[in-house]
Amino acid sequence: MSSFFRELFSTRLYKNSQGRIVRRSTMIGIIIVIAWGALQFVRTNAGQVVLWGIARLVSFVTPAIPKGVKPEDVPGLAALPQMIQSTSALYIAGGIIALLGIWLAFRIVNMPRVAQFLITVEAEMVKVSWPNNKEVYVTSIVVIVVMMIFCVLLAIYDLFWHYLFQFIGVL
Repeated sequence: MSSFFRELFSTRLYKNSQGRIVRRSTMIGIIIVIAWGALQFVRTNAGQVVLWGIARLVSFVTPAIPKGVKPEDVPGLAALPQMIQSTSALYIAGGIIALLGIWLAFRIVNMPRVAQFLITVEAEMVKVSWPNNKEVYVTSIVVIVVMMIFCVLLAIYDLFWHYLFQFIGVL
């Protein structure tokens, strides 16, 4: 587990000249998911609930101020719970989530095991023989026709059992 955290906070790139397309695509996908989550954090009540909890925690910790010092005397401390619950704090928290997500995506695709897997994926994708447009069209027609035939056969089979059970008196 310590190697995971050591790698998470590292700045080195693992085999940065290999598997670039797949690694970048994976990183963009992770960033999109995390950015969507940060946006939902800002737009929904989840962000407000989290910030409310932080504000309550701050107001709970404020009694730990030394005796004789009032929270109002400490600059900004009395207003901290209200500032945390403000709309700008919500956007700042969403931005921090997005930035941490970008860093996490960058580090994930550069971790040795993940990076090696993505490099191997790109190497295998180069070996794939991709069909041309005509082959895709012909095989799609074949699949659609075969599915229609199976639908008709299944309907006949269903009707046969329906009428047999009706004749016997089960239905």
